[in-house]
Amino acid sequence: MKLPSPMNGKTLIRDPLIPNPLIRAELPWLIAEVALLVVLCNANPPELWFWLVVLLVILGYRIERWWSSRPS
Repeated sequence: MKLPSPMNGKTLIRDPLIPNPLIRAELPWLIAEVALLVVLCNANPPELWFWLVVLLVILGYRIERWWSSRPS
């Protein structure tokens, strides 16, 4: 039995650890948000506001993308 090539772009590679493709697509964003929260918790007062604004911008972008992609 010949396995389909993952390079043709038409076959989905099944990852047994993360079966949901939506979670696989969102995982880099979730990791970035958690990393920003860790940085925010360890930030000094002058840079605290900068990292807080960065986190709010990313969360705002994610909420806007979610809102625009929901079914009508």
